[in-house]
Amino acid sequence: MKYETIFLDLDDTLIDTSSNNYEALTEIFTEYGFDNDYETFDDFYEVFKPYNLSLWKLYEQNRINKEDLKSRRFYEPFKHIEKISQKRALEINNDFMFRSSSKRRLIDGAIELLEALKPKFKIIMLSNGFEEVQYKKLEMAGLEGYFDKVILSDQAGVNKPNPLIFEFALSESNASKEKTVMIGDNWISDITGARNSGIDQMWYAPNEYNKTDFEPTYVIKELSEAIEILL
Repeated sequence: MKYETIFLDLDDTLIDTSSNNYEALTEIFTEYGFDNDYETFDDFYEVFKPYNLSLWKLYEQNRINKEDLKSRRFYEPFKHIEKISQKRALEINNDFMFRSSSKRRLIDGAIELLEALKPKFKIIMLSNGFEEVQYKKLEMAGLEGYFDKVILSDQAGVNKPNPLIFEFALSESNASKEKTVMIGDNWISDITGARNSGIDQMWYAPNEYNKTDFEPTYVIKELSEAIEILL
């Protein structure tokens, strides 16, 4: 086989984080009274989503830290609402993180992929997620036993797509670039980051996408395709 080590992203590659977050937000919307300020959940979500995405981009670029992200996520978009103080916004964020990390929805084929790869490869989880959240997600989703090592940006001190986190992961897992492939859904963090680090890439892109600035090593629409390619 061409590879010995698999770097695997977690969020929206194995765990359906987008759906889990959406479900948690619907609960937050009613339980914290946002339904008094927005006519529908969709109105609320259209305000929250771009702020959240912009904060995550800043975090991935190491321009803010995780405490900044947590404190700003529910404050900046909703500070015009009288009841949303900075303290209240942080309380809402912590509840949101607890709820979303407790959800169990997986990407179709995730278990089958891990079951197929586990006997043949060293599997390393490589994630930008927060340590206190990612380990809980693994536990709740029943994925703990599949990884030889879990490497988080918290530990590395730098986020994907920075090449330093990929170098850190290679060192920690005693792996070589030539025998490693990165599987992930995020074009910038996972695929561009791996390419710039000299690591082959497998882009999980289940939806239609615009023309990219380079051709990744592999593109898959379903996780089952990864099994066909790697085994």
